[in-house]
Amino acid sequence: MDQANRRQLVRTGTLSAGVLLLAALLLIVNYFGWKYYKRFDWTGSQLYSLSEKTVNVLKGLKRDIDFYVFLSPDEQQELYQPTSEVLARYGAVTRRVHVHMVDAAKNPLEAQQLIQRFGVTSTGVVVASGNDRRVIDSSDLAELDLRSMQATGRPQMTGYKGEQLFTSAILQLSEGHKPKILFITGHGEHALDDQGGHGLSGARQLLGRDNFDLSEWSSLGQAGVPAGTDLLVIAGPAGSFVKPELDAFAAYMTGGGRMLVMLDPTIGQGTGGGLVQTGLEAWLATYGVKVGQDIVVDPSNPLPFYGPVTIFSRNYGEHPITKALAEANLPVLVRLSRSVSKGSSPGLKVTELLRTSPEGWGETNLANLNKASRDGQDLGGPVPLAVAVEADPAPAGKKGLRLVALGDSDFATNDFLEGNVANTVLLSNAFNWLAEREALLGIPPKKTEQVKLTLTGGEFRNVLLLAAALPLLSAILGGYIFFRRRR
Repeated sequence: MDQANRRQLVRTGTLSAGVLLLAALLLIVNYFGWKYYKRFDWTGSQLYSLSEKTVNVLKGLKRDIDFYVFLSPDEQQELYQPTSEVLARYGAVTRRVHVHMVDAAKNPLEAQQLIQRFGVTSTGVVVASGNDRRVIDSSDLAELDLRSMQATGRPQMTGYKGEQLFTSAILQLSEGHKPKILFITGHGEHALDDQGGHGLSGARQLLGRDNFDLSEWSSLGQAGVPAGTDLLVIAGPAGSFVKPELDAFAAYMTGGGRMLVMLDPTIGQGTGGGLVQTGLEAWLATYGVKVGQDIVVDPSNPLPFYGPVTIFSRNYGEHPITKALAEANLPVLVRLSRSVSKGSSPGLKVTELLRTSPEGWGETNLANLNKASRDGQDLGGPVPLAVAVEADPAPAGKKGLRLVALGDSDFATNDFLEGNVANTVLLSNAFNWLAEREALLGIPPKKTEQVKLTLTGGEFRNVLLLAAALPLLSAILGGYIFFRRRR
């Protein structure tokens, strides 16, 4: 074999080996990309990032969930894109989620069969598991701004609510039991159906998404707590509880009951400016909860247009209820709270959840709170505002009692829930911890935005020219290098 043929053989062998190595490298990269891929969200509002709560729910699934998306990619692009992306991220977390994009234009027969099967009358998403299903209408997936109707003829989508609705549907399908929550009435408590600023309609909607069954119940004149009750809630009583009621609560707790008590410092008339006694103060003391006869102030955390009794607090105790809030450094907004601190009770573990800054205190002179000043009779800061109580150790094979007590109920009302992420997290986490649904403790999805890039005709042409020029320049540069080397 002459030298020219030998060189040609070496070149051919080298080229063949390079091609084989490149093919092997591509196979390895694709394998690892398939097995260990990572999805990123580059949107400014983290539109496609799943919340910690959703991820925990998905990882805990014990049954398959099917999503059937009845949205047109052409006619409903604003909803189709975030829906398909969010559900793709659901499928990336667990193989128990299966997503079916139903395109009536491309597959009319399949679409018609599924429409008849699920009884769908409009566009939206069907979440199914076995013989059970939940239907989410497309109109519920978006928050719309109707003010743009006059200018564009169509409303503008300002927020996407898909993740909340999808996770709620999964909870409803996957849980065999829907926790039964009773809100006690008859003592001036906040009402569940009240849509005013002091009502709990927002809390009802928030907790409904976590698959709680909420209703009201009057404890006056009742022999005991109804059987099957998973949680009792007392939200801002203005009157007193009588001994038979407190005895019924105690019997319920002895059997492993769960209670959420939200008190308010109500100043009584004709009592020398003291606080109204609800009867819950002494009852809570038996569970290691010390309710102060004071109103908490914290001048170091002032809010515009509010006095020192309205507090932004981010001083959290170590507990599952407040863990996510502490990690995210989100402040809870509290209005007119009394101190609720850790006492002692054998067999119970009491943990402080929320405190003021070290400069706060519990004011016992309630005559003039706007000019309050700390003295020796006041409770020094940081002042505890809430505690959680649980059996310690938990009874073997039995359900141990759990209790959360807060010195304020306003934080859960419509005025303070709307637009305040920390308040919604605190309320939702308290309910889920009391119901032993630790998988749902976390930060809810962030407020979403739709971001669009609008280009003029000239700008669009420049983008096209740039897109065409880059490959052309690469080809010219490659050709130049090739011919330069041949010389």
